[in-house]
Amino acid sequence: MANTPPDNLNPTTDANRETKRLLFLALFVLGAVAVLHFTPLKEWIDDVQSWKVYVRQFGLWAHLGFIALSVTSIAVGVPRLLMALAAGALFGSWEGFLVAMFSGLLGSYTTFVTVLRAGPDKFRSFVQANESLRRLLEPPSILNIFFVRQLPVPALVPNVLLGLLKTPHRKFLIGTFLGYLPSNGVVSLMGSAMGKDDAGKALWQVSAGMLGLAVVTFIIIVVRRRLEAAKRVGNQ
Repeated sequence: MANTPPDNLNPTTDANRETKRLLFLALFVLGAVAVLHFTPLKEWIDDVQSWKVYVRQFGLWAHLGFIALSVTSIAVGVPRLLMALAAGALFGSWEGFLVAMFSGLLGSYTTFVTVLRAGPDKFRSFVQANESLRRLLEPPSILNIFFVRQLPVPALVPNVLLGLLKTPHRKFLIGTFLGYLPSNGVVSLMGSAMGKDDAGKALWQVSAGMLGLAVVTFIIIVVRRRLEAAKRVGNQ
């Protein structure tokens, strides 16, 4: 029998944890939208709109500047979803989503390449502390990378581990890109809702984000359960 992941890294448990994490974020944004639109804090919305107008004056340079800041931040461990939330608030849902995807992918890739060049000797203690997660990544296939990207762990951890496993660049980029799609889409949409001056549109966006979260999470849980069942059958 193959080694099974410990309870704290069980695929179904992890999917549920990720669901709760994003659901908490959704409820937080929903509460923030309500507070910002129905309390004296509504003036903050005007400030956000002013920032949007100011940012648009710089055109593409604003996007590039934010991407540079995000890439650097994510590469050193700043949560990518925090940057995705900011991107959605500043650039809107679609532009924010594209900015967040490019930033997250390039920031993670920067860490990955740095680890590849540094070599494994400098990260032995890191590997020991994340041994269970490393086993989930082996072999480092596109599918394994995608699923690990859904786990409630900082993006920095799999970035380092994938570098230590000498993952092919193509697999890292494709698996990471696909793995970031669900959460970046939801969070960017919610970030955009926080900056909307229309309460109805803002609440609609948060609701759409929560619905999208539910659908994506359901699909991921079903697929992961079937894959785990297939592995157990194959190992018998």
